[in-house]
Amino acid sequence: MKSWLTRSLATVILVLVTSMGLVAPASATPRATLKAAATAVAFETVGGSNYAKYKAKYPTSLNWGNDGCSVPSKVLVAGGLGVVIKVYGKVFEHSCDRHDFGYRNFGKNTTTPGTHPKFSPTRTTKNKIDSRFYSNMKVQCDRKYGGIIKAPLRAACKAAARTFYTAVSHFADDAFFG
Repeated sequence: MKSWLTRSLATVILVLVTSMGLVAPASATPRATLKAAATAVAFETVGGSNYAKYKAKYPTSLNWGNDGCSVPSKVLVAGGLGVVIKVYGKVFEHSCDRHDFGYRNFGKNTTTPGTHPKFSPTRTTKNKIDSRFYSNMKVQCDRKYGGIIKAPLRAACKAAARTFYTAVSHFADDAFFG
C-alpha cells in the first residue's frame, strides 16, 4: 500500500511540476535542435523543402505565423510602397513568409502570436535574414520572369525586390528587436 501511494504521489508531483513549466518533459525537443531547424528554414533558398518539412515536424515549437508581404504604414506613405506591394506582394509571398519566420524565431519582438524562441536577436542575424529575403525575392523574379522576352519584367521585379529589401533593412528594427 505504501509503495503504491509513494508512486502515485510522485506521479502527481511530476505532472504538476511539468505542467507548470518548471521541468521540461523528457520528450521536449532540445533548443539546439529547434535552432538548427529554424536556421535551415530561415536561410534556405525559397522553394526548398525545409519549410514544409519542419513545419510538419515542429508545428508549435517554432513560430510559423506570417502576415504576407506587409510593410509598416509609415513606410507605405513615405516610400509610396503601396503600389509595389499590390503588384509584387503575391510574387514574393513565399519569400515574405520565410522572412517573417526568421524575425519571429530569431528576433526578440514578442508582439505577434505564437512562441518566440529568440534564437539570436542580434543585428548580424537581422541583416542575414534581410539579405536572404532579398536573395529569395530575386530567385522568385528569375523563376517568374525567365527568358529573354521577359527581361524587362524581370528587371522591374528585381527593382521591386530591392525596394522591399531597403524597406526591411532600414525600417523594420521594431519588428525584429521589439
